[in-house]
Amino acid sequence: MASIMRISASCTVGTERVLSDELKHLGLSPLDKRAGRVDFMADAAALAKALVGLRTADRLFLVAGVFPAGDFDQLFEGVRQLNWEQWVGRNDQLVIEKARSMRSRLSAQTSIQSISLKAAYDRLCKLYKVNRMPETGRKAIARLRLDNDQATVELDLCGEALSRRGYRKRPTEAPLKESVAAAILFMAGWRRSFPLYDPFCGSGTIPVEAALYAFDIAPGLGRHFSWETMPEGSPRDVEQAKEQARTRVNMDREVLIAGSDADQAALDASLANAGLAGVGDRIRFFRARAEEAAPFSDRGFIITDPPYGKRLGTPEEADALYASLSRFATRFASWEQCFVVDREDFSIFTDRKGKHTKLVDGAETRWLHRYSAG
Repeated sequence: MASIMRISASCTVGTERVLSDELKHLGLSPLDKRAGRVDFMADAAALAKALVGLRTADRLFLVAGVFPAGDFDQLFEGVRQLNWEQWVGRNDQLVIEKARSMRSRLSAQTSIQSISLKAAYDRLCKLYKVNRMPETGRKAIARLRLDNDQATVELDLCGEALSRRGYRKRPTEAPLKESVAAAILFMAGWRRSFPLYDPFCGSGTIPVEAALYAFDIAPGLGRHFSWETMPEGSPRDVEQAKEQARTRVNMDREVLIAGSDADQAALDASLANAGLAGVGDRIRFFRARAEEAAPFSDRGFIITDPPYGKRLGTPEEADALYASLSRFATRFASWEQCFVVDREDFSIFTDRKGKHTKLVDGAETRWLHRYSAG
């Protein structure tokens, strides 16, 4: 594999800034930033560090090639010229998972996928001296994007999304994605010296992500990545990145993180997930209705993802819940407060003025509403 690679990190739209800051914290230099993407350059060691350590990225892609593709002949030749043997082994199955076209003459997704796969296999079959590539085995996942008749081919380096840390074996209905929860913690400005409380903890994602961050537990410590099994991947660099990350774990810090929920089944899921993440004894979970919760410190952060009509319950039930949160907000007036909801006008339920950020994750749009302590 090339010594220096261009990597494209995907994330929830609206969280690009925190992902860019994360890359800088890891010693990497972000390049161009666009909706849902931040690119950077990396060698094998830096890529391994990013795979193991990034909290707010969903996936990392290797930019395998960029070339003109105004017609199918250009597309075929451009794909065929790429060094597929670096990423697809003799016994691997290549999958062109997605093809997207914008402002380009080639627009039929299935045809773009078919021609691209044929071109890649044409090169691989000649190099491996076989008549056909296997239809089973390890999958190498590629994506192709056409924009203004220019093709960009990317290789997925993750396998499972980075947001899937491996600890959430007991999800509740409509849980918040782990990478989004981590991004919200950063956007809220939470620091481990302040208490954190999630009064709608559900499966415990926000408290668990807070604990992983507070104790410097890298999110990728307990999983593997597709890049490790590629012909020119580097499992040794990944293992070294994990070893370095393990030396930074510090469970001796005094951190107050709490989560509550009115549903006992949700609390059971939170406890189980926190235990699998290795932080079960460092988070205080208890059963309570948010409407009845009271501050347990003079200052702190409320960071929560309350149920709302499009995901849980009905819109009417969500409105009633939001209205009740006005009294909750008053009781916690000395705390910073952050709510993730599906309403841009959430502020009508409180007399406080705040800031809001639009978050787009696939087909779902959420709003992060932030209110400073009074």
